Amino acid sequence: MPLKITLAKWAAQQFDPRPADRTLRLWVREGRIVPAPVKIGRAYWVEPTARHIAEVMADNRLVNRLRRE
Repeated sequence: MPLKITLAKWAAQQFDPRPADRTLRLWVREGRIVPAPVKIGRAYWVEPTARHIAEVMADNRLVNRLRRE
């Protein structure tokens, strides 16, 4: 089992520039990071292999709405 890393460190490895801490906490609350981070004390811990899940459904995309019109 790999060691977990902090949410901030995970974000720095996944994104350049990394999202703001507030955005990262929002993603955690909304379940956009899989597998879900674990909160211990004040910090969130994430598996290094975790991924962000895009929640935008194809029907709601602006491109698809414009094509229908």
